[in-house]
Amino acid sequence: MNRAERGRAGEDAAVALLESHGYRIVARNVRLPGGEIDVIARDGDTIVFVEVKARAGTSFGSALGAVDARKRTTLRALAADWLQIAAPRARARFDVVTFDRGRAALHRDAFA
Repeated sequence: MNRAERGRAGEDAAVALLESHGYRIVARNVRLPGGEIDVIARDGDTIVFVEVKARAGTSFGSALGAVDARKRTTLRALAADWLQIAAPRARARFDVVTFDRGRAALHRDAFA
């Protein structure tokens, strides 16, 4: 399995996890100037921007740790752009789905 296939499989698993928690998927792999949002979902009346990260081992740190300050800044900007176009009055938050050594975890409200 190449990197793109692993990424797609991870995102598929993340979507399944989100749906099992009652999220409704709005969009996947949303490309905007400046980057891409992995998953946009609804949790009740809240728009949730979801970053998906996986780590097979610990030599490069945890999957959650990979969502560093730079990545959070980029995601905030992308989310603001998307909200301005699609849902200007919506309440929003950022969640992260991680896969560390195959173990899935949902981190709600992972950053502001």
